Amino acid sequence: MTVKLSISVPDDVAAYLHSQGNASAAVVDAVRRVLPEARRARQREAAQAYGEYLRRRSVRQSEDERALIEESNDIALRDSQW
Repeated sequence: MTVKLSISVPDDVAAYLHSQGNASAAVVDAVRRVLPEARRARQREAAQAYGEYLRRRSVRQSEDERALIEESNDIALRDSQW
């Protein structure tokens, strides 16, 4: 699936894209080179936010969550055949 976009770019980028046989392919190649680092940055931010959440929980909240997880595991394993 493709989506048509209209964007504004600086003059030097526009000149580069005009020099390419297929501007769309040039943009896709450039963006795909950047995507892995962008994904890692989002993952780092999510991990930091989760770590901060864990640090701010009270002992009672931790115990309640642990009990809920254990109960959920028991329910999920019920009727399972090994």
